[in-house]
Amino acid sequence: MSLNSRTAISHCVLACLFAASMTHSHAKNVTSYQSALQKVQAYQSENELGQQREQLAELNQKQSRLWQNPSLNIEQSGFESGQEKELSIGISQPLDIFGQRKLDRTRAETSSQQIQLQQQLWNAQSQLIVKFAWSQLMITELEQRIYVAQMKVSQANLESAEKRYRVGSIALVDFERAQIESLEIKRLQQQALLKLHAAKRQLSNLWGESNNQVSTQTNVVAWPDQSEQTVQNYITQGWLEKLYALNLKQANYQIDNLKIKGRSQPTLNIGMTSTQTPEEKDDTALVVGVELPLNLFNRQQYTIPMAQKQQLLINQQQQRELQQQILDIANQLQQLKGLKNQNEAVSTQIKLAENVQKRTLQGFQAGKFSLTDIQQSTMQLQNLRLAQLELLSRAWQTALSAEALSIGTTFEDISRSDAYSQLHKKATEATQNLINWGN
Repeated sequence: MSLNSRTAISHCVLACLFAASMTHSHAKNVTSYQSALQKVQAYQSENELGQQREQLAELNQKQSRLWQNPSLNIEQSGFESGQEKELSIGISQPLDIFGQRKLDRTRAETSSQQIQLQQQLWNAQSQLIVKFAWSQLMITELEQRIYVAQMKVSQANLESAEKRYRVGSIALVDFERAQIESLEIKRLQQQALLKLHAAKRQLSNLWGESNNQVSTQTNVVAWPDQSEQTVQNYITQGWLEKLYALNLKQANYQIDNLKIKGRSQPTLNIGMTSTQTPEEKDDTALVVGVELPLNLFNRQQYTIPMAQKQQLLINQQQQRELQQQILDIANQLQQLKGLKNQNEAVSTQIKLAENVQKRTLQGFQAGKFSLTDIQQSTMQLQNLRLAQLELLSRAWQTALSAEALSIGTTFEDISRSDAYSQLHKKATEATQNLINWGN
């Protein structure tokens, strides 16, 4: 092997070791939802994007204050010798006598307010995206721990069955049934491990890594009790109501804009006309005039009623959305309370099932119970643990659905794998639409 080849391999190995050490160091830094959120916001440049949107809104306001550009007209006639020559120079300036410029400023200011409210909603949605990924990690870690615990129980059952088989107190078929049970639990544990790795990658992908070392470092999955308070805080902020009110204002401004366009906008013309006769006598005159379009056919007489109808539809739609959101949120929170009651009941059942399983195993070891008895008690314990896991998963989905509804989005939007990309895309489009609407 050449020296260059060995050097290249050495560099590759060092790079891999460095990447592994960096991955491990990143994993140590992410041990809570808040630390994960900070890491995601830093990677996704949340503050920078928010500042850029504010700058766009500010530039939009400055643009709305500008006057319309004047027009320069230059005309000359009589280019041959012996002809009368005439040179006209004039400037045309549209006159704003119906308040178009003032309306543009008002619309731009309203667009800026809309962007600020939208920014609050986008920030809240980004937090929900991270919270969903974090909840998935907690739930899959719990599932893995359940199968690890169940594997220990199954292993104890297998060892007890093997001892009884060796002394001839159970048949070979019973021992093989115990082996099948143990292998099935092992398979399910490996399946849960794959889900856990997928959840870790989904979370770490939000800050631009693919990290299998991320861990919540907790043995308890918290019940989403804080969601009701979070929903209440969002509703108290009134972001959606304020945004909908601004949307209605923009619809009113659109009607006012059409009314202004339906009127005859005059243009002031000021110029100088210089005439030179063949006798080389010069005559200069000041010319002042007003150009007034005749809106005889198009006075926006149809677009104004269309805009008024649109305004009415926007208002009705927004009111229906708010009412439906309140109803859906109440339903989700009520369902969350029901799931919590079920979870408490299952917790009590699990404690009883653990005692039954231990006593049944002791009885089986003493020859008082059959293999069927121990397998039934083991399966009962496993089913209860998995039922509690399902309750926790449903509770987090229900809680996050309520939080999503309170900021005008859905659980599907925050749980998709490309949720952050879609959020940035939606924010960019919404910002551009608001600024275009304000012009």
